[in-house]
Amino acid sequence: MFNASCNLPLNTDTVCLTYIYSVIFTFGLPSNLLSLWGLYQLGRSGGAGCQLVLILNLLLSDLLQLLTLPVWILYLQGGHRWPYGRPACELVGYVFYVNVYASVMFLCLIALDRCLAIVYPLCSRGVRTVRVAAAAGVAVWTLTFLFCLSGLLPSVFDPERLLCLEQYPVSPRYAKFKIATTALGFLLPCAILGYTSARIGLTLRRSPSVSHQERNKIVGILVVITVNFMAVFGPYHLVGGYRFVSLLLTDEPCRQERSLFLVYRLCYGLTSLNTLLDPLFYIFLCSYARMELRRSLPCVKRRRAPPRPGPPTEPGSPTPESASSKALWE
Repeated sequence: MFNASCNLPLNTDTVCLTYIYSVIFTFGLPSNLLSLWGLYQLGRSGGAGCQLVLILNLLLSDLLQLLTLPVWILYLQGGHRWPYGRPACELVGYVFYVNVYASVMFLCLIALDRCLAIVYPLCSRGVRTVRVAAAAGVAVWTLTFLFCLSGLLPSVFDPERLLCLEQYPVSPRYAKFKIATTALGFLLPCAILGYTSARIGLTLRRSPSVSHQERNKIVGILVVITVNFMAVFGPYHLVGGYRFVSLLLTDEPCRQERSLFLVYRLCYGLTSLNTLLDPLFYIFLCSYARMELRRSLPCVKRRRAPPRPGPPTEPGSPTPESASSKALWE
Protein backbone atom coordinates (compact mmCIF):
# COMPACT_ATOMS: atom_id res chain seq x y z
CA MET A 1 0.00 0.00 0.00
CA PHE A 2 1.63 3.24 -1.17
CA ASN A 3 0.53 6.78 -0.50
CA ALA A 4 -0.62 8.48 -3.68
CA SER A 5 0.92 11.88 -2.97
CA CYS A 6 4.28 11.05 -1.37
CA ASN A 7 4.70 7.40 -2.42
CA LEU A 8 5.27 6.27 1.15
CA PRO A 9 5.59 2.54 1.99
CA LEU A 10 2.84 2.64 4.60
CA ASN A 11 3.03 -1.06 5.45
CA THR A 12 6.61 -0.92 6.80
CA ASP A 13 5.36 -0.08 10.31
CA THR A 14 2.67 -2.77 10.45
CA VAL A 15 4.58 -5.60 12.14
CA CYS A 16 6.39 -3.52 14.77
CA LEU A 17 3.41 -1.39 15.76
CA THR A 18 1.11 -4.42 15.87
CA TYR A 19 3.43 -6.15 18.34
CA ILE A 20 3.89 -2.98 20.41
CA TYR A 21 0.15 -2.27 20.65
CA SER A 22 -0.68 -5.91 21.35
CA VAL A 23 1.79 -6.20 24.24
CA ILE A 24 0.73 -2.86 25.72
CA PHE A 25 -2.97 -3.73 25.51
CA THR A 26 -2.50 -7.26 26.88
CA PHE A 27 -0.64 -6.16 30.00
CA GLY A 28 -1.85 -2.58 30.31
CA LEU A 29 -5.58 -3.30 30.48
CA PRO A 30 -5.49 -5.64 33.52
CA SER A 31 -2.92 -3.51 35.35
CA ASN A 32 -5.03 -0.38 34.91
CA LEU A 33 -8.23 -2.16 35.94
CA LEU A 34 -6.52 -3.58 39.04
CA SER A 35 -5.16 -0.17 39.89
CA LEU A 36 -8.56 1.46 39.51
CA TRP A 37 -10.11 -1.21 41.73
CA GLY A 38 -7.43 -0.73 44.38
CA LEU A 39 -7.96 3.04 44.39
CA TYR A 40 -11.72 2.57 44.54
CA GLN A 41 -11.33 0.37 47.62
CA LEU A 42 -8.92 2.89 49.12
CA GLY A 43 -11.49 5.64 48.65
CA ARG A 44 -14.18 3.50 50.28
CA SER A 45 -11.96 2.95 53.32
CA GLY A 46 -11.70 6.69 53.89
CA GLY A 47 -8.42 7.30 52.11
CA ALA A 48 -9.78 9.81 49.60
CA GLY A 49 -7.59 12.82 48.99
CA CYS A 50 -6.39 15.15 46.27
CA GLN A 51 -3.72 12.67 45.13
CA LEU A 52 -6.36 9.97 44.80
CA VAL A 53 -8.49 12.22 42.57
CA LEU A 54 -5.55 13.09 40.32
CA ILE A 55 -4.34 9.51 40.00
CA LEU A 56 -7.87 8.30 39.22
CA ASN A 57 -8.02 10.82 36.38
CA LEU A 58 -4.60 9.69 35.17
CA LEU A 59 -5.70 6.05 35.10
CA LEU A 60 -8.96 6.96 33.38
CA SER A 61 -7.04 8.72 30.59
CA ASP A 62 -4.71 5.73 30.27
CA LEU A 63 -7.65 3.32 30.13
CA LEU A 64 -9.44 5.28 27.42
CA GLN A 65 -6.25 5.43 25.39
CA LEU A 66 -5.77 1.68 25.83
CA LEU A 67 -9.25 0.94 24.52
CA THR A 68 -8.37 2.54 21.17
CA LEU A 69 -5.38 0.23 20.56
CA PRO A 70 -7.34 -2.78 19.16
CA VAL A 71 -8.87 -0.45 16.56
CA TRP A 72 -5.43 0.82 15.56
CA ILE A 73 -4.20 -2.77 15.26
CA LEU A 74 -7.05 -3.55 12.83
CA TYR A 75 -6.24 -0.35 10.93
CA LEU A 76 -2.60 -1.39 10.56
CA GLN A 77 -3.52 -4.94 9.52
CA GLY A 78 -5.79 -3.47 6.86
CA GLY A 79 -2.88 -1.66 5.21
CA HIS A 80 -3.57 1.78 6.69
CA ARG A 81 -7.11 1.79 5.34
CA TRP A 82 -9.91 2.88 7.66
CA PRO A 83 -13.11 0.99 6.79
CA TYR A 84 -15.37 2.40 9.52
CA GLY A 85 -16.14 5.83 8.08
CA ARG A 86 -15.32 9.42 8.98
CA PRO A 87 -17.28 9.70 12.30
CA ALA A 88 -15.58 6.64 13.81
CA CYS A 89 -12.14 7.84 12.69
CA GLU A 90 -12.70 11.28 14.21
CA LEU A 91 -14.02 9.81 17.45
CA VAL A 92 -11.13 7.34 17.91
CA GLY A 93 -8.58 9.92 16.79
CA TYR A 94 -9.80 12.55 19.25
CA VAL A 95 -10.02 10.02 22.09
CA PHE A 96 -6.45 8.89 21.46
CA TYR A 97 -4.92 12.37 21.26
CA VAL A 98 -6.95 13.89 24.09
CA ASN A 99 -6.03 11.11 26.48
CA VAL A 100 -2.33 11.17 25.56
CA TYR A 101 -2.03 14.83 26.53
CA ALA A 102 -4.51 14.63 29.40
CA SER A 103 -2.26 11.91 30.84
CA VAL A 104 0.76 14.19 30.51
CA MET A 105 -1.04 17.05 32.26
CA PHE A 106 -2.19 14.85 35.12
CA LEU A 107 1.40 13.63 35.57
CA CYS A 108 2.43 17.27 35.97
CA LEU A 109 -0.35 17.94 38.47
CA ILE A 110 0.63 14.90 40.52
CA ALA A 111 4.25 16.07 40.53
CA LEU A 112 3.24 19.59 41.60
CA ASP A 113 0.95 18.20 44.31
CA ARG A 114 3.73 16.05 45.75
CA CYS A 115 6.15 18.96 45.60
CA LEU A 116 3.72 21.11 47.62
CA ALA A 117 3.22 18.27 50.10
CA ILE A 118 6.96 17.96 50.74
CA VAL A 119 8.27 21.49 50.32
CA TYR A 120 5.29 23.46 51.71
CA PRO A 121 3.41 20.91 53.87
CA LEU A 122 1.55 23.40 56.08
CA CYS A 123 0.71 26.38 53.89
CA SER A 124 -0.42 24.14 51.00
CA ARG A 125 -3.07 22.29 53.02
CA GLY A 126 -5.80 24.71 51.91
CA VAL A 127 -4.91 24.16 48.25
CA ARG A 128 -4.41 20.41 48.32
CA THR A 129 -8.06 19.45 48.77
CA VAL A 130 -10.40 17.07 46.96
CA ARG A 131 -12.49 19.98 45.68
CA VAL A 132 -9.49 21.75 44.17
CA ALA A 133 -8.23 18.49 42.64
CA ALA A 134 -11.65 17.79 41.12
CA ALA A 135 -11.81 21.31 39.66
CA ALA A 136 -8.29 20.88 38.27
CA GLY A 137 -9.36 17.59 36.68
CA VAL A 138 -12.33 19.22 34.93
CA ALA A 139 -10.06 22.04 33.72
CA VAL A 140 -7.51 19.58 32.33
CA TRP A 141 -10.10 17.58 30.39
CA THR A 142 -11.72 20.74 29.02
CA LEU A 143 -8.50 22.48 27.98
CA THR A 144 -7.00 19.33 26.47
CA PHE A 145 -10.13 18.61 24.46
CA LEU A 146 -10.33 22.17 23.13
CA PHE A 147 -6.61 22.26 22.33
CA CYS A 148 -6.71 18.97 20.40
CA LEU A 149 -9.96 19.95 18.72
CA SER A 150 -8.42 23.18 17.43
CA GLY A 151 -5.44 21.31 16.00
CA LEU A 152 -7.22 18.30 14.49
CA LEU A 153 -10.05 20.20 12.81
CA PRO A 154 -11.52 20.15 10.20
CA SER A 155 -10.96 16.38 10.01
CA VAL A 156 -8.45 13.63 10.71
CA PHE A 157 -9.87 11.41 7.95
CA ASP A 158 -8.74 11.24 4.32
CA PRO A 159 -11.73 9.92 2.33
CA GLU A 160 -9.72 9.33 -0.85
CA ARG A 161 -6.99 7.16 0.64
CA LEU A 162 -8.94 6.09 3.77
CA LEU A 163 -6.17 7.31 6.05
CA CYS A 164 -7.08 8.02 9.66
CA LEU A 165 -4.98 10.42 11.75
CA GLU A 166 -2.38 10.45 8.99
CA GLN A 167 -1.54 12.99 6.31
CA TYR A 168 1.41 12.97 3.89
CA PRO A 169 2.63 15.58 3.49
CA VAL A 170 1.02 17.39 6.41
CA SER A 171 -0.57 20.78 6.02
CA PRO A 172 1.27 23.83 7.42
CA ARG A 173 -1.56 24.33 9.92
CA TYR A 174 -1.20 20.81 11.28
CA ALA A 175 2.59 21.14 11.40
CA LYS A 176 2.28 24.25 13.58
CA PHE A 177 -0.16 22.42 15.86
CA LYS A 178 2.30 19.55 16.31
CA ILE A 179 5.13 21.97 17.06
CA ALA A 180 2.91 23.46 19.76
CA THR A 181 2.26 20.00 21.21
CA THR A 182 6.02 19.42 21.39
CA ALA A 183 6.47 22.62 23.40
CA LEU A 184 3.39 22.31 25.63
CA GLY A 185 3.07 18.51 25.78
CA PHE A 186 6.72 17.57 26.30
CA LEU A 187 9.20 20.39 26.93
CA LEU A 188 7.05 22.17 29.52
CA PRO A 189 6.16 18.92 31.40
CA CYS A 190 9.86 17.95 31.39
CA ALA A 191 10.67 21.28 33.03
CA ILE A 192 7.90 20.79 35.61
CA LEU A 193 8.97 17.23 36.46
CA GLY A 194 12.63 18.24 36.66
CA TYR A 195 11.90 21.25 38.87
CA THR A 196 9.62 19.37 41.27
CA SER A 197 12.07 16.47 41.57
CA ALA A 198 14.92 18.86 42.30
CA ARG A 199 12.92 20.77 44.94
CA ILE A 200 11.79 17.57 46.64
CA GLY A 201 15.32 16.18 46.62
CA LEU A 202 16.76 19.40 48.05
CA THR A 203 14.09 19.53 50.78
CA LEU A 204 14.67 15.92 51.79
CA ARG A 205 18.44 16.50 51.91
CA ARG A 206 17.94 19.30 54.42
CA SER A 207 15.40 17.39 56.52
CA PRO A 208 16.96 15.78 59.62
CA SER A 209 13.95 13.46 60.08
CA VAL A 210 14.57 11.56 56.83
CA SER A 211 17.17 8.80 56.90
CA HIS A 212 19.87 8.54 54.24
CA GLN A 213 18.44 5.25 52.95
CA GLU A 214 14.91 6.63 52.73
CA ARG A 215 16.12 9.79 51.01
CA ASN A 216 18.01 7.81 48.39
CA LYS A 217 14.94 5.62 47.76
CA ILE A 218 12.59 8.57 47.25
CA VAL A 219 14.99 10.54 45.06
CA GLY A 220 15.80 7.41 43.06
CA ILE A 221 12.14 6.74 42.30
CA LEU A 222 11.63 10.39 41.31
CA VAL A 223 14.55 10.14 38.91
CA VAL A 224 13.18 6.90 37.44
CA ILE A 225 9.76 8.48 36.87
CA THR A 226 11.28 11.54 35.18
CA VAL A 227 13.59 9.44 33.01
CA ASN A 228 10.67 7.16 32.15
CA PHE A 229 8.62 10.15 30.99
CA MET A 230 11.48 11.40 28.84
CA ALA A 231 12.14 7.94 27.38
CA VAL A 232 8.48 7.29 26.49
CA PHE A 233 7.47 10.72 25.18
CA GLY A 234 10.86 12.16 24.25
CA PRO A 235 11.60 10.30 20.97
CA TYR A 236 8.14 11.00 19.55
CA HIS A 237 8.16 14.70 20.36
CA LEU A 238 11.78 15.33 19.45
CA VAL A 239 11.59 13.46 16.14
CA GLY A 240 8.19 15.04 15.51
CA GLY A 241 9.48 18.51 16.33
CA TYR A 242 12.30 18.08 13.84
CA ARG A 243 9.91 16.63 11.26
CA PHE A 244 7.34 19.41 11.41
CA VAL A 245 9.81 22.28 11.63
CA SER A 246 11.72 20.92 8.64
CA LEU A 247 8.48 20.45 6.69
CA LEU A 248 7.71 24.14 7.14
CA LEU A 249 11.15 25.06 5.82
CA THR A 250 11.81 22.54 3.06
CA ASP A 251 10.84 22.72 -0.60
CA GLU A 252 10.69 18.90 -0.84
CA PRO A 253 8.21 17.78 1.83
CA CYS A 254 7.71 14.28 0.41
CA ARG A 255 11.42 13.55 0.54
CA GLN A 256 11.44 14.62 4.17
CA GLU A 257 8.39 12.48 4.93
CA ARG A 258 9.98 9.40 3.36
CA SER A 259 13.19 9.80 5.35
CA LEU A 260 11.41 9.99 8.72
CA PHE A 261 8.29 7.88 8.16
CA LEU A 262 9.27 4.62 9.89
CA VAL A 263 11.23 6.25 12.75
CA TYR A 264 8.40 8.66 13.49
CA ARG A 265 5.74 5.96 13.39
CA LEU A 266 7.66 3.71 15.80
CA CYS A 267 8.22 6.61 18.20
CA TYR A 268 4.51 7.37 17.89
CA GLY A 269 3.67 3.81 18.94
CA LEU A 270 5.99 3.93 21.95
CA THR A 271 3.98 6.77 23.53
CA SER A 272 1.34 4.21 24.51
CA LEU A 273 3.85 2.62 26.90
CA ASN A 274 2.84 5.20 29.49
CA THR A 275 -0.48 3.36 29.88
CA LEU A 276 1.49 0.30 30.98
CA LEU A 277 4.01 2.07 33.22
CA ASP A 278 1.74 4.55 35.03
CA PRO A 279 0.05 1.89 37.22
CA LEU A 280 3.47 0.56 38.21
CA PHE A 281 4.88 3.88 39.36
CA TYR A 282 1.79 5.59 40.73
CA ILE A 283 -0.33 2.76 42.14
CA PHE A 284 1.71 -0.33 42.90
CA LEU A 285 4.20 1.83 44.82
CA CYS A 286 1.40 2.95 47.14
CA SER A 287 1.24 0.51 50.06
CA TYR A 288 -2.33 1.48 51.06
CA ALA A 289 -3.64 0.82 47.53
CA ARG A 290 -1.81 -2.52 47.38
CA MET A 291 -3.19 -3.50 50.77
CA GLU A 292 -6.77 -2.70 49.76
CA LEU A 293 -6.28 -4.54 46.48
CA ARG A 294 -5.09 -7.69 48.25
CA ARG A 295 -7.90 -7.43 50.78
CA SER A 296 -10.65 -7.05 48.16
CA LEU A 297 -9.42 -9.85 45.87
CA PRO A 298 -9.51 -13.28 47.58
CA CYS A 299 -7.59 -14.80 44.66
CA VAL A 300 -4.50 -12.77 45.60
CA LYS A 301 -2.56 -14.92 48.05
CA ARG A 302 -0.94 -13.39 51.08
CA ARG A 303 0.83 -14.86 54.08
CA ARG A 304 -1.20 -12.99 56.64
CA ALA A 305 -4.01 -10.48 56.64
CA PRO A 306 -2.66 -7.09 57.73
CA PRO A 307 -4.84 -4.82 59.85
CA ARG A 308 -7.17 -2.65 57.84
CA PRO A 309 -5.52 0.74 57.42
CA GLY A 310 -7.20 3.92 58.42
CA PRO A 311 -7.20 6.97 56.22
CA PRO A 312 -3.68 7.86 55.08
CA THR A 313 -2.12 10.57 57.17
CA GLU A 314 -2.57 13.98 55.61
CA PRO A 315 0.76 15.03 54.12
CA GLY A 316 2.44 17.59 56.26
CA SER A 317 1.07 16.47 59.61
CA PRO A 318 3.65 15.33 62.14
CA THR A 319 3.94 11.58 62.66
CA PRO A 320 6.49 9.32 64.31
CA GLU A 321 7.54 8.04 60.91
CA SER A 322 8.76 10.15 58.06
CA ALA A 323 6.10 12.65 56.97
CA SER A 324 8.04 13.27 53.78
CA SER A 325 7.86 9.66 52.69
CA LYS A 326 4.14 9.39 53.46
CA ALA A 327 3.34 12.61 51.65
CA LEU A 328 5.17 11.42 48.58
CA TRP A 329 3.94 7.85 48.24
CA GLU A 330 0.93 7.33 50.49
